Amino acid sequence: MIPFASHAQNLVEIQRAREVTNITQDGEPIRKMYDVRLRTGNIEMVSDSAWQFLNRNELRAYGNIEIETPDEIIWSDTLFYYTDQELSLLRGRVIIEQDSTTLFGEKVDYNFFTKVAFFEDGIRLEDEGGTLIASKGTYYQNQDSAIFRGNVQLADTAQYAEGDSLFINRKSEYLELYSNIFVADSSNNGLLTGDYLQADSTGRRYVDGNSYFRKISADTTDTTHINSDELLLIEHDSVDLVRSYGNVRVWSKDFSSISDTLLYDSSTEIFELISNPIAWHDNIQLNGPYISVQMDSNEVRQLQAYHNTITVQEDSATGRLHQIKGDTLIADFEEGDISRLKIYPNSQVLYHTTNEQGEPDGAVEYTSPQTVMYFRNGDLQRVVAGKNDGYFFEEFPELAERRLEGFTWDPELRPTRPDTTAVPRFPPVPIERPFTLPMRYLEYLQQDVPDN
Repeated sequence: MIPFASHAQNLVEIQRAREVTNITQDGEPIRKMYDVRLRTGNIEMVSDSAWQFLNRNELRAYGNIEIETPDEIIWSDTLFYYTDQELSLLRGRVIIEQDSTTLFGEKVDYNFFTKVAFFEDGIRLEDEGGTLIASKGTYYQNQDSAIFRGNVQLADTAQYAEGDSLFINRKSEYLELYSNIFVADSSNNGLLTGDYLQADSTGRRYVDGNSYFRKISADTTDTTHINSDELLLIEHDSVDLVRSYGNVRVWSKDFSSISDTLLYDSSTEIFELISNPIAWHDNIQLNGPYISVQMDSNEVRQLQAYHNTITVQEDSATGRLHQIKGDTLIADFEEGDISRLKIYPNSQVLYHTTNEQGEPDGAVEYTSPQTVMYFRNGDLQRVVAGKNDGYFFEEFPELAERRLEGFTWDPELRPTRPDTTAVPRFPPVPIERPFTLPMRYLEYLQQDVPDN
C-alpha cells in the first residue's frame, strides 16, 4: 500500500510476511503475501493476506485487516486500494477510529489524503457525546463535519433526535436536521417536531415548517403545546425563550390562544401575543392587538390587553355573552377564577343580569372613563365605575343578541388539546454495534483495559 499523492509511487515495504509468492496471472505480475505486515509512507497495515498488482497500482487485502496512520486506525474484512485514484474500498466489518470518534459501516470508500469517508450501506458514529446512526453518510475528518441521509437518529443520555437527513459540525456543535424531525429532551421535558431544525452549542434551536413544541411542567401537572409556522427556542441556564411566528396556536389546561407572533420567557412566565391575537381562559375570550398573559405555576394570574380591546365572557348559567371593551384591560385571577377586571379609559360594558332563580332578567349597558369589576369564584360581586352614561334594559327576547361595536366571539377558533402525541418513527438506537466486532479490534480495545 502506498500513500496518496499526485506523484504516487508503487513503493511497498514488506516488514513481515510468512510467505511471499510472485506469480503471473492473465498476463500481469502479482505479488501474493500471507500473514503480512506492510508499510508505505506513514501507513502501516497487517492482514491475513495481500495481493499487490504491480502493473496497475492496486493492492488487495483480505482478512483481519488493521490499518494505522498518524490520524486514524481502521479495521476491515477486505480492502481494495487504488493508488492512482487515491481511493480505498473497505468492505465487510469496517471500523474507523479517529481521535475520540469511532465509525462503523459495512461498505466504506475512504481517501487517506482528503480524510473523507463515504458510508454507502449504513453508518454508526460513536463519541463521548452519544451515538448517531443513518442509512448512508459522509464523514469529513479535517472539517470534523458529516452529512447523513436516510433514517437519521441521534441519541445520548438526555436527548434523542431523528430526521431524514442531517448536516453536523461536531467541533462547533452546529447541526441542521431535515424533514420529519423529532427531538425529545428529557432534561427539560421538552419536545420539538417540524420540517427543518437548526441548532448550535449556545442552546439555540430554530424550527421551520409545521413547528410543534411541547413542554411538560417540572411537577408534570401541566403540558403546554405550541404550534406555528416557525419557532425559535433558546435554552440558557434552565431558562427557555420561545419565539413563534405564523399561525401560532397555544394550548394548556388553563390557557389557549392564537396569534401571528408569540414571545415567551420561562423566567417570568409571561406569554406575549402580537398581531391579531385571541386568548381564552375558561369561558372568557379576549381580543386585542397586543395581549400579555402572566402565568404562575401553570395557572393564569393576569391577562392584559392594550389598544381597543374587547373581552367576552359566556355566562355559565344563561349562556348569554357579557361584553367589556376599552383601551386597556387588566384581568386578575385567583386559583383559576377571575377576581378583578379593570378597563380604562373609555370603558364600555354590556352585562346581563339574572333573577333569584338564575334566569335572564335584563342587562346593564353603559360607558365610563374607568370600570373595575370584582368577582368571587368567577361570579360578579361588585362594580365600581366613574361617571357613566348608560341604561338598564328590561328583559326581552332579542336582548340575548345585543352586541357592542367590535364584538367578536369565536369558540370554533379556540385551540384544543392535540389528539395525538408526537412519537418517534424509528425504534430506539440499538446499544449493540451493527456487526460482530473483528478480532484485531477486540484486541485493540483490550489494550486500554487496565490490569487488575
